Amino acid sequence: MTAPDYSLFLHALATELDVQAGPEERDALLHSVGHRVSTRLPLPACETTEDFELECNALLSMMGWGQAALRLSHEKRNLFLEISHALRIGSLGNPSGQWFEAFYAGLFTGWFLQTGEVVRLHLDHDLSSIDKLVFLAGQDGSLG
Repeated sequence: MTAPDYSLFLHALATELDVQAGPEERDALLHSVGHRVSTRLPLPACETTEDFELECNALLSMMGWGQAALRLSHEKRNLFLEISHALRIGSLGNPSGQWFEAFYAGLFTGWFLQTGEVVRLHLDHDLSSIDKLVFLAGQDGSLG
């Protein structure tokens, strides 16, 4: 038996959520859903950033929800989280194709929290594209 395709339903649901709730409430809901998923799929103990990236990717791969890469910018003293092959619902989202941005922010915020790190993720619109989401990670609610 093949898994059913829910793309038509998800597109209609996402469009209606945008109309009914608006972008701020939608993003708050998606962030909460992402955080809830992180608690349902907890990470094993991670000793290093590389371990964290590997364990996140193992779970993302299991779900078929993309791949993550962490990059530290020493010159800017920032941590970037890049997600490639992220979920899309057609062209919905801003920028186009990035409707699930807040979901991923909630998911990774939850996973960081499991390691003891309080991190706030902010989508970098300049670095993000239709092919990838790029988040800037700030500790304790600060960025940069």
